[in-house]
Amino acid sequence: MRRRKWLIALVIVALIIIGFWLWWRAPHSAIKQEAEKLKPELKVASMNITDIDADKISATSKVIISSNLPLEVKTNRLDYVIYIDSAKVIEDSYTKPITIRSGDSTAINLPMEIMYKKITAVLKRFENEGVDSADYSMKATFQVDVPIAGERNFTMNFSKRLPALRLLKAKMGDIDIGKFGFKETDLNMVVNVTNPNVFPINMKDGKYKFSIDNDENVMEGVMEKVVSIPAHGTEPVAMHVDMKTMKVPKLGWKMLFDKKDTRFKMNFSCKLMSENGMLNNSNMAFNMSGTLDELKQAVTK
Repeated sequence: MRRRKWLIALVIVALIIIGFWLWWRAPHSAIKQEAEKLKPELKVASMNITDIDADKISATSKVIISSNLPLEVKTNRLDYVIYIDSAKVIEDSYTKPITIRSGDSTAINLPMEIMYKKITAVLKRFENEGVDSADYSMKATFQVDVPIAGERNFTMNFSKRLPALRLLKAKMGDIDIGKFGFKETDLNMVVNVTNPNVFPINMKDGKYKFSIDNDENVMEGVMEKVVSIPAHGTEPVAMHVDMKTMKVPKLGWKMLFDKKDTRFKMNFSCKLMSENGMLNNSNMAFNMSGTLDELKQAVTK
C-alpha cells in the first residue's frame, strides 16, 4: 500500500513537471516572456592599443559582462565581432571559461589583432572625408544551459562614438654623413612624422637602427628627447649615430657612386603618449627599405 502511494506521488510530480515544461514551451507563456527579458549585458570598459607595426595593430579590450538572470551562468566560449562605422575589422573568439553570478558582473580581457588589409578601406575613408569621429561597436554571443529553459544563446551589443583613429605617417626628411673617417663616421638622419589625428601625440623612448648593404654596416641609436606632434601636424625626429667600422671606405664608395644597387633598411620604434586612452602607452614601429638612390629621391621631393 505504501509503495503504491509513493508511485502515485511520483507520477503526480512527473505530470506537474511535464505540464510546467509544456507551459514554458508554449509561445505565449507569461513566464517565458518575462524570462526572455532577462539577459546579460555587455560594456566595453577600455580599449588599449599595445603595438602598431607594419602588418597589424595589436590591442587589449577590457569587457564587463553583467547579468540580471536569477541564476549563475557559465560558458566556455565567447564569440565577438568588432565594427568601425559598420565595417567589420575583427572577428574572433575568447575560449577561456567565463562565470557570471546572478545579479553580478565579471570582467575579461580580450586580446585583439587588426590586420591592415581589413582596416585599410576604413582609414582611407577617414582621410578622404576628413572624418573626426566614428562608431566603434562590439557584438558578442555565447551559449549556456539554463535550467528548465534549456540551451540558450545570448547576444550582447555595445556601441560608442569615439575619435576616429588614424595611423601616424613617417617619411625620410634628410640623411647626411657628417664626420667621415676610417675609424669613425657620423650619420645624421631626419624622419618627418605626421600626426593626422584630432589630438596631439608625444613620442618617447625612441630606438632606431639603420643598415646599409644587406646589414654589412649597421648603425643604432636612441632618441634622447620627447617629440611632441600637434594635431594634424608634422614634426622632425632627428637621429644621430656614430658608426665604428672597418668597412667605411667601401661604404663611402657605395654611397657616392653605387646608390642604385646599394640597399638600406631603417627600423624605428617608440612609445606613444596621448590624451586618447586607446593610444596612450602603446608601442609603434616604422619600417623603411629600398635603395640609396630611392632614398635620395625621396629626400629631395
